[in-house]
Amino acid sequence: MHDMELQAPTELLPALFALLETESVTLAARRMHVGQPAMSRTLEKLREATGDALLVRAGRRLVRTQRGAELLPEVEALVANAARVLAPPARFVPGDARGSVTLALGDDLQAMLAGALLDRIRTEAPGLDVRVRPLGFGTAQEAQRGVVDVGVFPDVRDQYDIPELGSLVLSPQYLRRFVCVTRRRRPLSLSAFLRADHLLVSPTGGEGGYVDAALEKLGQRRRVAVTVPTFQAALSIVSQTDLVATLPEDVVRALAPALHRQRCPVQTPSLPMCVAWAARFTRDARHRWLRGHVTAALREQSKGLPRPARE
Repeated sequence: MHDMELQAPTELLPALFALLETESVTLAARRMHVGQPAMSRTLEKLREATGDALLVRAGRRLVRTQRGAELLPEVEALVANAARVLAPPARFVPGDARGSVTLALGDDLQAMLAGALLDRIRTEAPGLDVRVRPLGFGTAQEAQRGVVDVGVFPDVRDQYDIPELGSLVLSPQYLRRFVCVTRRRRPLSLSAFLRADHLLVSPTGGEGGYVDAALEKLGQRRRVAVTVPTFQAALSIVSQTDLVATLPEDVVRALAPALHRQRCPVQTPSLPMCVAWAARFTRDARHRWLRGHVTAALREQSKGLPRPARE
């Protein structure tokens, strides 16, 4: 911005609009809730700033100069725009909403949550398009950039160094516990667990997980016979084989309730499942509406599961 622009008395624009519109110092003073002498001084400042008289006497009244008449519509638009910028955000009306919202969900929640959530969103906002993206190590950065509106994932900030994850707002909804899953009822003591062939879900294809870390502390190892990248693939394979999988209880309960599940013989963590978003959208009306539906759908599908302790 040039020095001239910095020195322009832009704070006087509302007074300039009042003077030009009313063509009266007295009426402009009333509108601006100031005394007539103060408005007269303001008019002098405006004349000095614009290099024009703006209002001149014609008989017993003031009239706009040619420059004043030219400025009136411009000043009116500027004042109206300033009022719009400084006003509270417009109320969000779902039925009138257009555009799209983007959710980041893992393969498990895409199957568990997306249907009920889409029904909620499309019922209230039929003109709003929904985009679902897979979870990944870049999801937090996408949320900060506004590419992703809302994500649902476990809070693993103390386990992984994920870029931008610590800067998101995380709202815990329920605890994700891990259980052992088999095709048929099959008691699994620690010794039986170690003898079994296991299936591991590893989105990146890496070796080891929570169970392997727990076994290592006991000086034990298991055989991971099969590794797959998704929970849905794991459930399908377990339902057709004698493999043992250690999977989230909420996923098994929702997507494969016929499979037998039991407590894992080694200790595994309980992970807070969170609705997550970038802090700059916390007060945005459209965003709050979306988060409300995501949270409601998540709580509905997690009924009966433990809730995180309140901090």
